[in-house]
Amino acid sequence: MKRLMIGAAGLALSLSTHAALVDLTGKGYVTYGDFNSYSLPIAGLNVQSSPGQISDYVVIATGADGNPVNTNFAGMDNAYSTPTGESGSNYFTTGDTTDPGQVSDFSGDADGTWDTSLSALETFLDGESMVFFFNNNNLNGDNEQSLAGWAQVTIFDDMGDVVEIFDFTNNGGAYALVSEGGGGTFMGDPSGYTSDGSGPMVGDNNETDYVLSGGPICVDTDGAIPIPVSCGTEEADEGPFNHNLGQDTAAYAIVSPELNALLEGLFGSGDDLSDYTMSVDLRLGCDPDFGMANDEICTGAESGYGKNINNGYEQLFIATAVLDEPMDIPEPGVLFLLGSGLLFLRWRSK
Repeated sequence: MKRLMIGAAGLALSLSTHAALVDLTGKGYVTYGDFNSYSLPIAGLNVQSSPGQISDYVVIATGADGNPVNTNFAGMDNAYSTPTGESGSNYFTTGDTTDPGQVSDFSGDADGTWDTSLSALETFLDGESMVFFFNNNNLNGDNEQSLAGWAQVTIFDDMGDVVEIFDFTNNGGAYALVSEGGGGTFMGDPSGYTSDGSGPMVGDNNETDYVLSGGPICVDTDGAIPIPVSCGTEEADEGPFNHNLGQDTAAYAIVSPELNALLEGLFGSGDDLSDYTMSVDLRLGCDPDFGMANDEICTGAESGYGKNINNGYEQLFIATAVLDEPMDIPEPGVLFLLGSGLLFLRWRSK
């Protein structure tokens, strides 16, 4: 059951030491569970993410070596190491990767997840809206660009009890691009989703909780915002837009409005948040429960949509963005065309 935590709390927008990285006002997104995923190429936003350019942000996972990109701030984990090349694993999960070190010990740090105290996160965000940014860095073959991903964000209170859980999930939809009937909802409503706190349902290409990241998308530009459509249709006015942009350019901005609202309420509560924790469970690539790396379900040689990490250096980092109020929902006929996918994310809460 979805719980209403702290009522509306005013959080004055302050002058931040790190201005908002992007302005997502009026941009389209696809909803996956609790998250809205924004395609940065379709939005016309170029977010450079080389180690030197993200070293002042909070890096959850990266293939880069050395400081400062691997080292975050006091009160949070440093960055996890993702596979860094073709010889590495085809799958990454925080659950079986060595937990990163910290600048100093903090309450709530746990093995198997990336963790931060809410007091450290509040200091970093400095009154701005939190956004996750993701790099898709696979090979460029037709079936090799796409990558499977799933994540869960949990807020714990100072007693270690769960406050709320937010999933980035395909929610049992088809593993395909949003324009090809995949499992997200264009301009969806994340409040309709409730996490049960479990891990991802692996399933198969017809039904899975793993979201498809990467892949070329075409759009219909006749409306106020570009709408993802199949490239072979008359509606395709522009594209394809590539989302396998490599290690130095982020492909997606991922936002959970409900998570941000919860954080805003907690930050404005006046409580001591040093013992409150945000934890991130991240999984990328072809989950072993799908099969072996060379199996078709992982390579996508026949389906056209692979799941493997096959090149390495995927990155997930936290920065801030300017956001707007929810936009008008397109007509039902337009929504029917879109199905699901992984271009723009929203997470649902519990």
